[in-house]
Formats: sequence, structure tokens, C-alpha cells
Amino acid sequence: MQQLFSIPLLAILLLITACSQQSTLQDRSDGLEARPSQLDEVAAAFALDLNGAKVYIAPVQIDYTKRFSSLPRRQYREKDYELDQRDLQRLNTLLAQSFSNKLLKPRNAQQVSEQAEADYTLSLSLQDFSLAAPLDPSPWTWRVYTEQSAYAQLVGTLYDRNGSAVMHFRDRRDIGENLGSSGPGGRLERFTSVTFWSDMRVDIRRAFASLNRSLL
Repeated sequence: MQQLFSIPLLAILLLITACSQQSTLQDRSDGLEARPSQLDEVAAAFALDLNGAKVYIAPVQIDYTKRFSSLPRRQYREKDYELDQRDLQRLNTLLAQSFSNKLLKPRNAQQVSEQAEADYTLSLSLQDFSLAAPLDPSPWTWRVYTEQSAYAQLVGTLYDRNGSAVMHFRDRRDIGENLGSSGPGGRLERFTSVTFWSDMRVDIRRAFASLNRSLL
């Protein structure tokens, strides 16, 4: 009697496994394949090849979130915690140069200034972006010390000429985080615009270096 029941049971288990695998494949409607990565998420088309490609990098989109500064809020407005046009231009330059150096140059690819001449378009965003303090604080405020300069989720999608996504990545970034020097929470450092841009440059380069390794 045990053998009579074992065959149907095995068939049911195989059916459940097959349905589960099919469901997993259907979960990614974009058709991209997940890649092992140090980032939170990287997925790319199986045949993605950026060798010799021309890539247009669109201006970054920023989604601001709750501020975590300990400064008295009455002294600052919400826009004091946002990047102005000069800072946005500087950030766009940093992102484009870092992506080009870490991913395009090793593949003999190049960044182009006009989307019409590009083989691919890279869309970048910083979601849940939060500054530790205003980049241009008022001269009469106390010095600000923090364990990190900013927080954001770095999200990017690469599109081909037809507008189809061929690569997507996402990663949570504790920008300028100082770990383990003095005490369980790390060490505090003075927050200034100089330290912010230095931390941002290091962190973005690390993120794109990890993305590059994921695509090899």
C-alpha cells in the first residue's frame, strides 16, 4: 500500500516544484536575469554587451525624505536640506564621470551628450535622499558632527534604443558612514560641504565598481 501512495505523492511534489519555478521566472516581467552582486539588486539582459557602445546618462532624479539632522529646525527650511542647481550640476558630473570610468572605459564604450546618438540611455535616481545637515549652513549655527554625510537608495536603469530595460540595479547607500573607530556607533566627524562631496565621490565610485564586477 505504501508504494501505491508514493507515486502520486511524488508526482504532486514534482508538479509543485515546476509551478514554483515557473512562477519565479514570471516574477520578473522585464525579462532580466538577476546577477550575483554586493549591491542589493542587479539584473541584466542575458546578452548585454556594452563594448564600444555609446551611452547617454540622463540627469539624476532626487526623491527627498525626512531629515535626520539634530539642528534646531526653526533655523532651517525644507529647501535648506535640498541640493541647489549648482550642487545638482556637480552631482550629475560626478555620477557621469564615475559611471564612465568604472563601466564604460573598461569596455571601450563612451558617454555621449545627445540622447539621439546613443545606443543606450542610463536613468539614475537617488531615492529617500537625506542630508545630515544643510550644505551651506548659516555662520551663526553650531558645528555639526555626524556619523554619516547622507543616506540614499541609488537606483539605475539602462534602456536600449527601443526603450526596453536591459539592466537594472538598486542599492542602499550610507554615504560617508564612519564605522568602528571609537565606540559601537563609529566616530563623529564634522559635517561640511567639503566632507560631503568627498564622501559622495568615494561612495559612488565604490557602488559603480561593484556594479561593474556584477556585469563581468
